[in-house]
Amino acid sequence: MCGRFTLTTTNDEMRQRFGIVLTQNLRPSWNIAPTHQSLIIKSDGLENRATSAHFGFVSRQFSKVIINARSETLSTKPSFEPHLDMRRCLVIASGWYEWTADKKPYHVQLADGRVMAMAGLYRPAQRKTEEEFVIITTAADLELAEIHHRTPAVLPQSSWNIWLSGNRADALAQLSPPPARFFNWYQVSAEVGKVAHNYPELVAPVTQDEAKNTGLPQHDLFS
Repeated sequence: MCGRFTLTTTNDEMRQRFGIVLTQNLRPSWNIAPTHQSLIIKSDGLENRATSAHFGFVSRQFSKVIINARSETLSTKPSFEPHLDMRRCLVIASGWYEWTADKKPYHVQLADGRVMAMAGLYRPAQRKTEEEFVIITTAADLELAEIHHRTPAVLPQSSWNIWLSGNRADALAQLSPPPARFFNWYQVSAEVGKVAHNYPELVAPVTQDEAKNTGLPQHDLFS
């Protein structure tokens, strides 16, 4: 699953990577949690634009927030199917956090360090000023599955516009598990588990002494 993520990109990177010109400076966030605001890109069929939205579909009926949607069941789940044709989006992230079965947090990012685009769905505001979004997940590939069996559906650049404005069949075909070789990941401090914490040190790797009892290797694809 994906319940926490980071976004520390800049206006210049957004312009170079996505062709999006932002009129306001982005504020970095190292701990985006459910109900927090973050950046998504959506299309009106003519152009792509960025907007702010709340993370998670708020379900007042069941008093919970739905944050993820499984790629395998998008077409059949009543919470997501109505949004599948006209309300697809890209959730912009610098990385995401995942917890192992024994509750150790890891930060996962692209191996080249660039900002990424996760497949998402959005829906109109529900008694608030902003829209809401969920992150679509797929099965985790290879070593990533050692941390968690699900992973965000991170899309390659060639899939962005197909996901945003292609027909349903073509869009769903983009939701294959992202290859583990495209990422690097490492254990971080348990302080990230506290929603109120939001500072750069949250994405700093723990020391080898702190990580040695995890039973999982540190994957650094930069070296």
